[in-house]
Amino acid sequence: MPLLELDGISKRFGGVQALDRASLAVDAGEVRGLVGENGSGKTTLLRILAGEVPPDAGEVRVRGEVLPTLDATARLAAGVGVVFQEAHVCPELSIAENMMLGRLPTSRGRISWSRVTRAAQRTLDDARLPLDARRRVRSISQDEQHLTEVARVLARDCHVIAFDETTASLTQDYVELVFEIIRRRREDGAAIIFISHRLHEVLEICDSITVLRDGEVRGVLEASTATEDSLIRLMVGRDLEGQFFRAAAELGDVRLSVRGVATEPLSAEVSFDVCAGEVVGIGGLVGSGRSELLEALFGLRARTGRVEVSGRPVPAQSPRAAIAAGIGFVPEDRRSQGLAVSQTVRMNATMVYYGKRPLASATSRAGEDEVLDELTSRLRLKAAGPGSPVRTLSGGNQQKVVLGRWLAGDPHVLLLDEPTRGIDVGTKREIYALLDVLARQGTAIVLVSSELPELIGLCDRVLVLREGRLVAQFARGASEEELAAAMAGGAAGGAVPSPALRPPTRS
Repeated sequence: MPLLELDGISKRFGGVQALDRASLAVDAGEVRGLVGENGSGKTTLLRILAGEVPPDAGEVRVRGEVLPTLDATARLAAGVGVVFQEAHVCPELSIAENMMLGRLPTSRGRISWSRVTRAAQRTLDDARLPLDARRRVRSISQDEQHLTEVARVLARDCHVIAFDETTASLTQDYVELVFEIIRRRREDGAAIIFISHRLHEVLEICDSITVLRDGEVRGVLEASTATEDSLIRLMVGRDLEGQFFRAAAELGDVRLSVRGVATEPLSAEVSFDVCAGEVVGIGGLVGSGRSELLEALFGLRARTGRVEVSGRPVPAQSPRAAIAAGIGFVPEDRRSQGLAVSQTVRMNATMVYYGKRPLASATSRAGEDEVLDELTSRLRLKAAGPGSPVRTLSGGNQQKVVLGRWLAGDPHVLLLDEPTRGIDVGTKREIYALLDVLARQGTAIVLVSSELPELIGLCDRVLVLREGRLVAQFARGASEEELAAAMAGGAAGGAVPSPALRPPTRS
């Protein structure tokens, strides 16, 4: 008998059939990969497993026992734990309190907070997770919040565990920590589901792989014999070419100028230029200051130094001034920073459109429709309709809304923080092609990514941050090994010293 069975699961949201009689069985001691395009039904299946949404048909069974729908307590009692794509944590609580929610130890009817902290820290140490159980969650990075969710599952000793894009934005050292945890839990006899759009990760860590397309199971492959190409064919129904390499575009004048910018946690001032038509990547390990630098440039955090767009200064700590200057920003955490999740697709997609109009302007349904048509045609947005709540969209389609709203704003500078996190391979290619078009139209793009092939394939230059300092620059043709060494503090290979961080001289 399989340890976990998802049998004949169907689910419809309005006019969208998210799942259609999908079945999945995972044995004890097995890691089952689950892959598919955005909107294929992967996260919906896990939400049903977690008891968050009820299926229209089908059953969830653990050790042969049917679990009641919409009953998170029954999942906890059955040893089911799900780590979702977006961190589900309480920011005002400590890491220990988040880990032990639902099973806080008591003494004579009172919670023993010292026991809470000790038990949590013991779990973190056993899992080799570099976290301090006493820290408040609001003070840690997005990656560390994901690790906190992993630690919560471990603290509950779950023997059915599902990981939904947990590694999407993690740097390689953190990915290896998660993989080691998965391997140890597999040896302990857990049944594990692993979702990732990084197909090489799926092939590395999984024993078998289930492929979803349009809510249906299209095949189950053995990881030892599967290839990325065979998975892609089942996922998207067509072949895709190899790694994307963007051709160099003709560079214009300096569009974004950053001089002596400093912000927490940067330990030194940062200076660089980005020309019109240029894509500049920023790489670095977790805690290097990548996201914080982009937030400071957009006005979301205090900074010193000077930022100019086309020679005009942009005031600090004013996102409104940044938008008025032509700066667009796609944040890493799309749910808390990029979307109004309780609002519709229409409202979220037209934020920039109305942000650039006078406050006295009347609502223009024709203008809204034009923005939505652009979003649908250029990014192939999948939604039941513009009036659908944006929270009902898949993670990839939510990201399309966040990115697509800036198309209506015609940005001069676009700041992108992990824009393809949690995005399937087909949609990634669409976003890569869109960025290529924007660069050729003269947009200056700054791209933060944890995926080294993405930095190499898209960027004209890659700047490396390490421990809050801008330490190196790489031109086109750099290898993954060179970038990784510079990020970790090893030999930088063909890196250019940081004082020379300037655009290449135009001929």
